[in-house]
Amino acid sequence: MISKKRVLIATLFGFFAGFLCFLGGKYGLKAEMNTVEIVMVLLHRGLLGFVIGISALRLHWALHGILFGLIVGLPAFPLILDEGGFLAYSLMGLVWGFAIEFFTSVVFKAKSVHI
Repeated sequence: MISKKRVLIATLFGFFAGFLCFLGGKYGLKAEMNTVEIVMVLLHRGLLGFVIGISALRLHWALHGILFGLIVGLPAFPLILDEGGFLAYSLMGLVWGFAIEFFTSVVFKAKSVHI
C-alpha cells in the first residue's frame, strides 16, 4: 500500500527542486530558458519526486534517491545535449533525488511502505 503522505511530500519537494533548478540555471549559470524548457525542468523534477514517492524498492533511503535521480534523469538526454548540459542536469538529478528522499524519509518521516 502506498502512503499518500509520502507521495504528496516527495512530489511537492520534486516541484520545489525543479523551481530551484530553474533559478540555478537562470541566475547561477546565466542560461536563457524558454517557457517549454522551464516547464520541462519543473515537470521533470516533479516526476522524480512522484516516482520516489510511489516506489516500494527495499533500499536504503540515500541509495533509493540517488538511483531514481539517475533513472528518471536518463530520458532527458536528447533534450539537453548542448555544452555539457546533460552532464550537469544528470548530476543534479542524483543530488535532487537524494535531497527529495532525505526530506521525505528523514525529515518528514514518510517512510516507504514495502510490499
